[in-house]
Amino acid sequence: MNSTFDSTASTFERHRSFPKGVPEAIRSAIWSAVGLSAAARVLDIGAGTGRIGRAFVAAGDTYVGVDTSLAMLQEFSASSSNCTLTQADGSHLPYSDGSFDVVLLMQVLSGASDWKGIVSEARRVVRSGGCVVVGQTINPESGIDAQLKRRLKGVLEELKVDPFRPEQSRRQAVEWLDAGAVRHVHLDVASWNATTTPEAFLQRHPTGAKFAALPAHVQEQALDKLRTWAKVTFGSLDIEFSETRSFEIDIYEF
Repeated sequence: MNSTFDSTASTFERHRSFPKGVPEAIRSAIWSAVGLSAAARVLDIGAGTGRIGRAFVAAGDTYVGVDTSLAMLQEFSASSSNCTLTQADGSHLPYSDGSFDVVLLMQVLSGASDWKGIVSEARRVVRSGGCVVVGQTINPESGIDAQLKRRLKGVLEELKVDPFRPEQSRRQAVEWLDAGAVRHVHLDVASWNATTTPEAFLQRHPTGAKFAALPAHVQEQALDKLRTWAKVTFGSLDIEFSETRSFEIDIYEF
């Protein structure tokens, strides 16, 4: 099973790690909202290198992480023990119905080509009274990353690349979950100040699922055009910008 993330696994957390305390805040918020008082059976779909999952492992949960990328899971296993990591497709999970108390979908749905398969499987394997948790990082609309993303979208349209609409995929998925849930809780669980540069975005973006899936020559051409635009717009690729970011979760109880 090949994955677009295999080639970026070794550098993934260098570009996309969370500040200390954020993964722990995510777990704490879920436990408080759902009323869990002890360790639980947790399935993390799209576990990656464990940037969030390690907090659940450290807390003593029976943690199972799945990902299509074997290289990402190998990075995870190198830093963690007492967990089970399995290379699997989130839309075809090798687990029985009702096997887990909590199913995590962290930073997954926006990049999913088969969101319905993933959320259907998440719903199938969570027990009655358990929950599916969707999480994502929120960047300010006026921030440097948001500006670069908008310009990159325009560049890809100029290159005749069909635009992927992550906000649409995610919206449809959470609407599907909400329609079947007995309770839905939305929480902002953490916020932090980040200092970033246009160059940091250019280095990080190739580790994103949808962009990494594009042909190499398209990626190179798009980033070259974006780099030129950023130099003109901001004066330098190394100019620093400070912005506030946050992490939000939606908990769907079933």
